[in-house]
This record gives sequence, structure tokens and C-alpha cells, in this order.
Amino acid sequence: MDEDGALFDAVKVDVVALSADGTVELYIVQDHPWTGSDAQLNSLQAKVHNYVGYALDGQLARDYPETVDKPWQIVVHCKTGAPDERTQYVLTELTERLHPYGGSLRTIEK
Repeated sequence: MDEDGALFDAVKVDVVALSADGTVELYIVQDHPWTGSDAQLNSLQAKVHNYVGYALDGQLARDYPETVDKPWQIVVHCKTGAPDERTQYVLTELTERLHPYGGSLRTIEK
């Protein structure tokens, strides 16, 4: 993220985890308030795009061989509360676009 925390670092994979059911979870950690700004949404979309590439282009499997042939999902971990309405709309759109690639997206709030 940038100096005020609003933007995502699109080239960094925040966390990779394997869930109890065997799904590979690629976490995007949001620990600053959602702004819904164009810049924040563009950086979020770029990060999701890079996560999809990471999963599909084989880098995930090279980094974590135990993830080969496992289902994957992107998890947006919202540490500062629910996304604003504009961001939620973008997340919903992104979720629908992931299905053809074999992935999914979900949001958790803590």
C-alpha cells in the first residue's frame, strides 16, 4: 500500500494458506479504511489480476508444490470493516469474472 495506506501493492502476494478443505487461499489484507477512490479500486483490481495470474501461470505451484491441482480462492481480509458500497460492487464484479478461471473470491471482516 502507499504511504497513507489507501492503495494496494499489486506485485506482492500478502498471504498464501491452505484451508482445512484443501482450498488454496490467497489473501489480500486490507488494514486501512476503505475509501472507494478510483486509485484504491484500480490498485485492488490490479492486485486481484496479479493473484489470478499467480494461480494460473504456475508460479503458485512452483512456490508451493503442495497446491498443485487444488482449488483456489482469493480472500479479501478486511481488518477495518466492511468495504464501502462502491468497493463492494467492484468485488462482486470481480467474483463473477473469476469463475471461468476456476477461482473464487470472498470477503471476510475482522
